[in-house]
Amino acid sequence: MRQDGFAILPNILTEGECDAARDALDRLEPNRAQGSFECLFNKDRAFERIYQVPDLLKFIRYFLGADALLSSMHGSILAPGAGGGALHADGAITGHNRDTSLAPADAGLRITSHVVALNCIVCISEFTDQNGATELVPGSHLHPTLDRPADAEVRAKPAFAGRGSVVVFNANTWHGPSKNRSDLPRYAVLNPWRRYWTRCEYELARVVAPEVLARAGEEGQVIFGMGALPPYLEIWQWDRNSGRPKEEATHLQRD
Repeated sequence: MRQDGFAILPNILTEGECDAARDALDRLEPNRAQGSFECLFNKDRAFERIYQVPDLLKFIRYFLGADALLSSMHGSILAPGAGGGALHADGAITGHNRDTSLAPADAGLRITSHVVALNCIVCISEFTDQNGATELVPGSHLHPTLDRPADAEVRAKPAFAGRGSVVVFNANTWHGPSKNRSDLPRYAVLNPWRRYWTRCEYELARVVAPEVLARAGEEGQVIFGMGALPPYLEIWQWDRNSGRPKEEATHLQRD
């Protein structure tokens, strides 16, 4: 992970869990244009398991801290013939790789000294040399500027991974799907994570369904960033742990 900017964690989900996730993606796919593939934890219980696997959570927190935040969760079905030629680094919209957020004092250099964000690709299908396995450029997480490394396409390597594995990579790492040359769609679930003090893709504390949050228990309070919500009242009226007004100020609650 430190040297290449990515790692493959095997056997995170079982075959049965992959089957359930694949079936859920197939059910949701017809409404993809209406957002059915976004925030999947609210769409089917099959996806709630992904952020509750202890080994995966431990790995994420090793690099991002004990209060790491889930930034989003979206589905991916790569159809036969799709993919290829789209190498990029993440975090260009709301993250630390946003070009307009580079200050003059940064001298064009992005943050490479620490891991600020990770992306996790859950392989609902096996990732092979034929079905559009994600390609990653080893060492590109240390590339100092926002521009694409000159030899990125030459150095890119496919991440071959078994079904139920998770490809975890630094958001700085240049990557993209290879072309699906098979006759079958390739299924995956993408789970970006960020440090507590950065801006996520979604303010999931306001997006997560109450019943989903309840099933996640105490860990869910951290994962969905309940304590990361900025107060809309004065500090003495605000409970940071719950992300809501204190009991004596509940009459000022907005949602």
